[in-house]
Amino acid sequence: MYVARSKQRGLEVRVLDCFDEYRLRLVRWFGEDVLKVQGHRADVRRAVADEGFDAALVHDPGDLVRTALIVQALHDAGVPNVLVVTHDAQRRAIYSRCGAHRVLLAFHPEQAWQVVSRELPSFVSA
Repeated sequence: MYVARSKQRGLEVRVLDCFDEYRLRLVRWFGEDVLKVQGHRADVRRAVADEGFDAALVHDPGDLVRTALIVQALHDAGVPNVLVVTHDAQRRAIYSRCGAHRVLLAFHPEQAWQVVSRELPSFVSA
């Protein structure tokens, strides 16, 4: 949902894939938009830094440790705006300590898009 709707708004979108178990599904869904990286933190940081992203959106699927590691790698790679969407308000502080600039709370997909879409105008260049 994030990818299609962001593209409709004219944003350039990449999908970070750093876990083998999701790779085939992500490539099938998003094709060339997938940035394939081995799951090692240094590899993720290097690939993300090379892309020069203006912002990154991380959706917490419920795996606190993986989500926190991704957030930290994005932050360490120099992404200036790291947003995290989570359904667990207690995780806000953890993700912030890992480097998230904004942690957004949403309980279902449509609500997640609504909170993310309010943030998007600040990332669109004129």
